Amino acid sequence: MKQQSPQWRVTIYLVLLLLATIIANLLASRLADSPLAALILMTSPALAALLTSLITRRSMKDIGWRVTPLKWLGLGWILPIFYALPAYALIWLTGLGGVPNLTFLERARFTLNMPDAPNNLLIIAAFFYITLVNLIPSMLLSLGEEIGWRGFLVPELTKWLGLRNAAWLSGVIWAAWHLPGILSGDYGAQAMPLAYRLACFALMVIASGMVMAWIRMKSGSIIPVAIMHATHNGVIQTFLDRITFDTGKTAYFTGEFGAALLPILLVMAWYVWNQMGKMEAQAA
Repeated sequence: MKQQSPQWRVTIYLVLLLLATIIANLLASRLADSPLAALILMTSPALAALLTSLITRRSMKDIGWRVTPLKWLGLGWILPIFYALPAYALIWLTGLGGVPNLTFLERARFTLNMPDAPNNLLIIAAFFYITLVNLIPSMLLSLGEEIGWRGFLVPELTKWLGLRNAAWLSGVIWAAWHLPGILSGDYGAQAMPLAYRLACFALMVIASGMVMAWIRMKSGSIIPVAIMHATHNGVIQTFLDRITFDTGKTAYFTGEFGAALLPILLVMAWYVWNQMGKMEAQAA
């Protein structure tokens, strides 16, 4: 394989990603619950991508730094809300999970300095604080992954195997990258069987990864997908999961290891699959 071929670049990237991930997990295990542990883990895909770019003389511009029209930035922000809010609304309405979690409200009152605010106003303020005010710092973390997944891997796989194959395969690699954290018990709820957690998580990651691959290649930028990644983490992990209290089997439906997010995400993945097919036909 030529040094600058996509096959060679992907091979080098996966080898460096494996090494960076092993080292990152070893370092993170020594840092226990420190925020630095998450930072080290989430930047390992970016480190592998940047090193591969240097080794194979891939331009850093190909990562996709350009600012895109507002519609793509807005799409990156709204999509996680679109697939998460209806899922949790159904959970609350059916009693599969309860709302609001009083512990969340107490912490929100303290954080936002709104001690006397009505619950409804407090919840709205917390939502926008998490998804807008906290978006930039969250993006800095998500970029650690997105530089690797959508900045490097998706474009190179697209050159090699086509966009649709790049979309699902990059999602599989993304899901597999999380395995050490899941198997060690550091990431994800422990209440459900491991096979169930792995199945729900893999489907969620592959489906959302396909949507993000389409956005990345359609917009030509990683900024919208970094926004989507950060908003996903904020809306689901920091807001919806924490505002929901357990009613017995709640963990089987909420979060990234539950089933509630999957129906809308799978429909979205099917939609972008068709759109990517049209893009490939136009490029042929």
